[in-house]
Amino acid sequence: MKITLWGTRGTVPTPPLPGSSLSSLGGNTPCVAVDVDGCEPLILDGGTGLHWLGDALLSGDFARGCGLAHLLLTHTHWDHIQGIPFFPPLIVPGNRFTFYGCGSGGRSLAALLDDQMDTVYCPVPNPFSCAVGAHVEVREIGEESFQIGPVQLTARRVNHRPDTACLGYRLQHGNAVMAYLPDVEYLEEKHRHPALGLARDADLLIHDAHFTSAEYAHRRGQGHCSDGDAADLARDAGARHLLLFHHHPDRKDASGYATARTVGNPIVEAACEGARYVIADDGARRIS
Repeated sequence: MKITLWGTRGTVPTPPLPGSSLSSLGGNTPCVAVDVDGCEPLILDGGTGLHWLGDALLSGDFARGCGLAHLLLTHTHWDHIQGIPFFPPLIVPGNRFTFYGCGSGGRSLAALLDDQMDTVYCPVPNPFSCAVGAHVEVREIGEESFQIGPVQLTARRVNHRPDTACLGYRLQHGNAVMAYLPDVEYLEEKHRHPALGLARDADLLIHDAHFTSAEYAHRRGQGHCSDGDAADLARDAGARHLLLFHHHPDRKDASGYATARTVGNPIVEAACEGARYVIADDGARRIS
């Protein structure tokens, strides 16, 4: 199992300011690609990083209109779907995409994705409601387990915002396990239960750390965790490698994350856009 981080930022993209260089953490909003032998590409979330992933995919089958991929959405807040209208393989006829996730606010996932591509907001053709470009299927899922090729997936509802349905995911191929929890907050002990299940004995856990522990005291109830919360969950779940994710737009580097300097069990790092990891028999390790 190979994992590439195409977007690690939360809330809004963070471009470099005049006179400064782009943070080593990256500027694009959440998008993670998972590649498994014998399986079509699996894409977690469709933030602005999805645009650049799309460019990379056009070097292969997706340029010829014979690509197939699966996009697993945690929820439909803008930072997790901003990249979908600008995902180049979507405009190539013959490509096929299945979107997975859950609706919110009494509206289906299909309706929410269709709405964001209304011409009032969006300048590109809408593959969700008209026969242009790729074939798109939207699959509404809840708390369930399902199979995509050789990969076993588990989705669970996690606590993010009280008015927003949000999923976390666990992906397993053979003995390799990763968990993806980019937006979550543990206001009560019961909020930790689904997250612990998804992250149990994971080789790699990608977890919300929108705030530092010092910041969180004044931000409780905003729907996100601190780096300390993420590290506690990883330890309690027995996860072996933790990536702190969904960085606050103002986060310049990892220096504010005290736990990112921890070496031990779990290994803790700040997620950096462009980083690649592999999960093998000896666990997860960064390869570039």
